[in-house]
Amino acid sequence: MKYLLYSFLALGISCGIPKKGSETKLTEPIEKETIIKEEVTKPIASQNELIVVLKNAKSIDDVKSLIKNSGLTWSKMAYETDASKIAIVEVPEGKRDFWIDKLQESGEFRLIDANTDEKLTNIISEEKNNLLRITKTQCFGDCPVYTVSIDKEGNVVYNGVEYVLVKGIQKFTLSEKQLQELNKKLTKKDFKSFKDAYNNPRIPDLSSTYIVHDGKQILIRLWKDIPDELIDIHEYIDGILLDKKFIE
Repeated sequence: MKYLLYSFLALGISCGIPKKGSETKLTEPIEKETIIKEEVTKPIASQNELIVVLKNAKSIDDVKSLIKNSGLTWSKMAYETDASKIAIVEVPEGKRDFWIDKLQESGEFRLIDANTDEKLTNIISEEKNNLLRITKTQCFGDCPVYTVSIDKEGNVVYNGVEYVLVKGIQKFTLSEKQLQELNKKLTKKDFKSFKDAYNNPRIPDLSSTYIVHDGKQILIRLWKDIPDELIDIHEYIDGILLDKKFIE
């Protein structure tokens, strides 16, 4: 009987000892990851600031006088080279759209838009990447009025205004061969060696042609006694636009 009692006692003790591998593990609660979605806000255009890009960089003094006489404020120059002038103009609160239309009528600006940091950055970037720009203005008759801009990758933006077959903005890309040919013509002679203007102010009824390349702007109003290289560049671009049936 004594031995039987010892056996039950030993069995009870052994059952009370936890076995290896059977220990109860405390599991820590899993924290759920909280994803915070950030709202992407579009840049808000200033209600009283405009970005203006001058059509003729040389007319800066006349344009400043126009802005002042219109009761507006010339705030600052945002980008400036001999061939390009980009500025910020302040207009009365709530009159931004009115003044965009009004200033466009002056014919002094290539581009006018509501100011945001993003827009201004893009416009300046495009200006720096410009390879060639040709702008043709009005005359007393039916002279074609348009601007064609070509960047260094051969992307073309044409904007037909008046007396052209196609009005408005058209975009296309030069072929690799066309871009190579254009670069060849542009580098045939140092662009900065040309005069700033080939003009006869005594003849009023002439269209103005502005050619911009390599930070230099050239005004041509009289197609006589001008360098062959400039004629060649102009005729090459004209030929491309004729093939596209944008002009005639």
